[in-house]
Amino acid sequence: MKTLSQARLMVTFARIVEAGSISAAAAQCGIDKASVSRQLGELEDLLGVRLLNRSTRHLSLTDVGRVVFDRATRVLFEVENARSEAESFRSSPSGVLSVSASVAFGRTQIVPHLQAFLTKHPDIDVDLCLLDRQVDLVDEGFDVLLRLCDQPPEQVVAHRLATISYAVVAAPEWLAGVEPITHPQQLAQHNCLFYGVRQRATTWKFRLGREYVSVGVRNRTSINSSEALRHLAVSGMGVALLPSFAVADEIAKGRLKVLLPQYEAVGYLGTSLYALHLPGRFVAPKVRAFVQFLKDEWISSRNWDAWREAADAEAELDDATSART
Repeated sequence: MKTLSQARLMVTFARIVEAGSISAAAAQCGIDKASVSRQLGELEDLLGVRLLNRSTRHLSLTDVGRVVFDRATRVLFEVENARSEAESFRSSPSGVLSVSASVAFGRTQIVPHLQAFLTKHPDIDVDLCLLDRQVDLVDEGFDVLLRLCDQPPEQVVAHRLATISYAVVAAPEWLAGVEPITHPQQLAQHNCLFYGVRQRATTWKFRLGREYVSVGVRNRTSINSSEALRHLAVSGMGVALLPSFAVADEIAKGRLKVLLPQYEAVGYLGTSLYALHLPGRFVAPKVRAFVQFLKDEWISSRNWDAWREAADAEAELDDATSART
C-alpha cells in the first residue's frame, strides 16, 4: 500500500508539471486544488527535497525536480497504459480464457465447437483442461468450470445450460448373445459397467412414469473414466450406464444399442450442466462471451438426446398400432 501511495504522488507531480499549475492539474484530475497541493507537499516531504519553485503566477522545476519529473512521467505512462489495457479488457473479449471440463464432456461437446468460438472471438485464446476429478475454481485459477451436478456449489455464479440424460447401452454383438432385456431387474444377471474406483457393486435406479425401480448390479472392471467405460461397452464387455453426451455418436452409428428406452435411468454425475465462474462486479468479457456462446450456439446444436426422441416416437407409434388392433 505504501508503494501504491508513493506512485499516486508521483502521478500527481507529473500532472502538475504537464498542466503548468496546481489549479490546472486539479481540474484535470477532478479533485480540489488543496488536495493536489497537499500531495505535492507529501512527495517533497517523502523525498526530502524541493521539487518546484513556486510563485503566484509561475512554477519551475528545481534541478532535482527535473530528475524526479523524468521518473514521474514514466510512472504516469505505465498508469495510463494499465488503464488503457484494463479498459480494453472491460469493453471487448480478449486474453487467455482458461476452461475446465470432464474428459468425456470436453472431448465430445467442447472440442468440436472450439473453432467456431475462436473464429467468432479472434482476440481470445483458450486453455482447455480436461480432468475427471473435482476442480476448485478458485485454487486452480480457472475462468470457467463446466460441471455436471444436481446442485452447483455456493459462492460462485452458476449458469444452468442443459439437462443431463443417461442411457443404458450395449454393443449389438453382446446383445446377440443374451436373452432380450425388458426389465431393469434382469440387469442383475449381467456384467454392468459403471463409473467407480475399486467398486464392484452399486445400485442403478430407473423411473417409468410414477414407478421407481432399483436394481443391484455388479461389474468385473472398475474404472473412473466415462471414456473408458464407453470403449469397453463398444468392445462388447457388457452393459454400461453412461450420460447421453458420451454415447450419442456411438448410438447414431449403430455401435451401441439402447436398452430399456422406455425407462428413465438416474445417472451418477447429476441432472444438470452448469457453467460456473467467480462472482464480482466486473466479469471479464471473455467469460461473458464464452458463456453466451454456450447458450446461443452450443445448446442449439447439441443432439445427444436424439436417441431418446427416436425411442419416444417409436413408443407412440407402437401405442397407436395397438390401439387400432
